[in-house]
Amino acid sequence: MKIKHRLIAAALAPALLLLAALFPATALAIDGDATGVKVPVSVTTSGQGIPGETYAVKIEAETDGAPMPKSTEISVKGEELKAGTYNGDPAEFELDFSKARIGIYKYRIYQVAPKNTTGRGEYDGTVYYMTVTYEHPDGKMNETRVTAAVHKGTPEGTKVAECSFVNKYANLPAGEIDPTVTKKIAGDKPAKKSTFDFVLESIDGAPLPEGAKDGKFTASIEGEGTIEFGKSDYTKAGTYEYRCYEIDKGEDGYTYDKTVYTMRVAVTEAVDGFEVERAIVDKNGKDHDSLTFENTYKEPAKPATPAKPATVKKGGSGVAKTGDTNNAGAVVALGVIGAVVVAGAVVMRRDNKKEEK
Repeated sequence: MKIKHRLIAAALAPALLLLAALFPATALAIDGDATGVKVPVSVTTSGQGIPGETYAVKIEAETDGAPMPKSTEISVKGEELKAGTYNGDPAEFELDFSKARIGIYKYRIYQVAPKNTTGRGEYDGTVYYMTVTYEHPDGKMNETRVTAAVHKGTPEGTKVAECSFVNKYANLPAGEIDPTVTKKIAGDKPAKKSTFDFVLESIDGAPLPEGAKDGKFTASIEGEGTIEFGKSDYTKAGTYEYRCYEIDKGEDGYTYDKTVYTMRVAVTEAVDGFEVERAIVDKNGKDHDSLTFENTYKEPAKPATPAKPATVKKGGSGVAKTGDTNNAGAVVALGVIGAVVVAGAVVMRRDNKKEEK
């Protein structure tokens, strides 16, 4: 009978060796060293996680007397809040079997929902079942070895090399602001409307309305009035800063407002979305309720009209009308002399006629 069993074992040996090569017993096993093993733990978050949130992963022994790590709970700190998928910092449970008996030890590893949650996330409730074998390898009584086999979901579930947890978050609605800018004009009333340009400048990458270029967004107002810069969206908690000022275009008659406002936007995450608060201060730290610029207009002085030359007008008698008495006397004298000359000519003509007769 024993010979028969030996023959069967010899016949099966090649097949068993082939199966061992294709499906080794240590496949996906976590290899330790002579007396200990480290079991890796990771947390992955999809969507928008909660900034500064930590994820607690806990280990429990199902076997009496099973060696336990120094801390039965690991805090895996998530990265800073951002959209998309990200991994938390790596962590691991370290088990020391140097004082344990040779044998097999069973554990459970699972995640505990964090205390500082908003309740928006879906936390991975997977339980990992781990079997740790502390043995004399190949029957060598003077040697020891530790290996761990981890199964996901059930003691017979999928074998894995890491206890990984995936927490899912829905993306929150973005917070938004749409700041307004107001133009006022003091002084004289302009004859025509001028166009005024205003700049909203991002500091350190703060979000800007669509159409911004090189970290700046420009809006224009024709004459007095109020307009909106445009909507800026916020999908990440934090404090954002901007500068706002008017461009001095040097247009005639205007003295431009030189105020430079600093606008700070505080964004916080709430259960239903991102909440936004805005504050506006000038260079002296004075608070303002709005982005308002007041230019002063003074109508430019008109150029002086040159004096026209005096004109001489004749009166009805043909004598120049003037207030200069000397000129009037000269005119009268000339008239008298002319009359004398004419009279003399008439007399001379008469005398000549008498002589001829």
